[in-house]
Amino acid sequence: MSCKIIGFENGPLEVDCTDAVFMKDGKKLEAENPSYLCRCGKSKNKPWCDGSHEKVGFTSKREISEEILQVYEGKEITVNFNRSICAGAANCVHDLPSVFASDNSTNWIYPDNDTNDKIIKTVNSCPSGALSYSIKGKVTIDKRTKAKISIVKNGPYVVEEVKLVGMPTPTNFSTTKYALCRCGHSKNKPFCDYSHAENNWSDE
Repeated sequence: MSCKIIGFENGPLEVDCTDAVFMKDGKKLEAENPSYLCRCGKSKNKPWCDGSHEKVGFTSKREISEEILQVYEGKEITVNFNRSICAGAANCVHDLPSVFASDNSTNWIYPDNDTNDKIIKTVNSCPSGALSYSIKGKVTIDKRTKAKISIVKNGPYVVEEVKLVGMPTPTNFSTTKYALCRCGHSKNKPFCDYSHAENNWSDE
């Protein structure tokens, strides 16, 4: 059976996948199939939906009119960044600071400062899929092959190898690796846009 996620309008995310592994704090969570994930941020039974979205008037409407896209061209490799689906994990900044700097939000990637192999490895480690790369004009997007949903503490759902059904497709989007909002604050629902951190959201 194919694995899929469907978002109910103004409601939870339905995960229909018998093979999906749910992980939280390094431990496997037992889950029913289908299962229903909270995305309003108010459930008392996180990560599962408890109907709180109806009480708080949650809206699943996408609020941005266009994506924030940045392209950084190097001599051999170009790094593409879709800010609108970045979950702020900062793997890139921690793993390869020679290329990915954190001191400037509009000019922060320097593709000529390290090897292509290191850049590709770092780009592929981005859990949200906000980063991709191009060589000779061909965009390459990372893919995953095992169904997995990780519940990030005070952060999003990081999804691997589960098809997102009935949702908009962002630019340079990895269909097998992306991050979904669960705090309810994202302006680019269903995707995480780092609003959980900007709003000091806690899943406690």
